[in-house]
Amino acid sequence: MLVLSPATAHDLPALQEIERSATDLYYEAGFSPAAILPRGDADMRALLGQTTTLLARDGDDAIGYVSYYPRGPYMHLEEIAVRRDRQRRGSGRLLADQVLAAARDDPQCSHLSLVAFCRAGWALRLYDRLGFRPLAALPGPLPHAELLAELLPDPGAGEPRQVMVMPIAP
Repeated sequence: MLVLSPATAHDLPALQEIERSATDLYYEAGFSPAAILPRGDADMRALLGQTTTLLARDGDDAIGYVSYYPRGPYMHLEEIAVRRDRQRRGSGRLLADQVLAAARDDPQCSHLSLVAFCRAGWALRLYDRLGFRPLAALPGPLPHAELLAELLPDPGAGEPRQVMVMPIAP
């Protein structure tokens, strides 16, 4: 049974191992190692300091994590990573559901947001199943859409990415 708990600096080795394992999928899909770098120690510490980060464990085995933070009317899903050997078993959905629950508890939030690599098909399929849609495909403007545009790197800064959003329904 998976148990989620807040990640701490003590969990850095486990978080980095999960990150490396999940990043390998990008390399196998042809992404350049220069374009997709697993977070190093300093970046992972910054993530812990700037977001809510939950670590998923199966007994003593750390298998995935999710990090998120509020950004205006959006709860932004900064990272979701599951160890390769534990993927396709519902762990990603469980982690995403925690972000959705946090967003529903925040009266300021109306949507979840995330940034996805345009050619990471496996990730896009997960996000689609969860209910995320590309911002460009939505029928109308969203509140404070400028906050979403700020999430994207400058064009030409590596792999193309897209913002995806999901409305929060009670």
